[in-house]
Amino acid sequence: MFHQTVVLIIDHHEASGSTGIVINRPMEDGLLKVASDTPSNVDLSLKLAFNTATVSYGGPVLQEEYSILHGYGEVEGSKKIAPGVFVGGSEELMSEVRRHNFRPDQALFVKGHAAWVPGQLTREISKGVWYPASVSADLILRYAGAPISPDDNQKDLWSDILTAMGGEFKDIADTHSGKGDQRMMP
Repeated sequence: MFHQTVVLIIDHHEASGSTGIVINRPMEDGLLKVASDTPSNVDLSLKLAFNTATVSYGGPVLQEEYSILHGYGEVEGSKKIAPGVFVGGSEELMSEVRRHNFRPDQALFVKGHAAWVPGQLTREISKGVWYPASVSADLILRYAGAPISPDDNQKDLWSDILTAMGGEFKDIADTHSGKGDQRMMP
């Protein structure tokens, strides 16, 4: 399920655990179709405003709940995750779409999330299950309309991040990449 996924950590607390969202498993259809074909917390007005927005499989927890990832800026209901990266604020962003100040293709909706109990993520990182990385907003927001360089492996974010990390991580990417971000959808 998590093979070659890129998980953006949203919250990490020693006492309560960690929450993250997979950002490199884009689905074939836009928000209107995906959120209409399965149970979801997305109301019709949001589905219509963001009808063509990309949706990513976000993780196995609470599959009916959707989050919005964007680079628009801080709006009511949003949380800053990293410089230029925000999660939440869908109601305010819907208003911005209607005023033509924000394009639906500049948002990534994430279906579900991943969660770890206290200490679990730290243990998994120490065992080499995950490779922690700090990356640019352009990589994080690849499926939310961020510009893509001709040098990027445009359909394999996992490989691009490992390649940017260099050394042994680049070797891992060179050896195991090539299937693209739509592989192994749950």
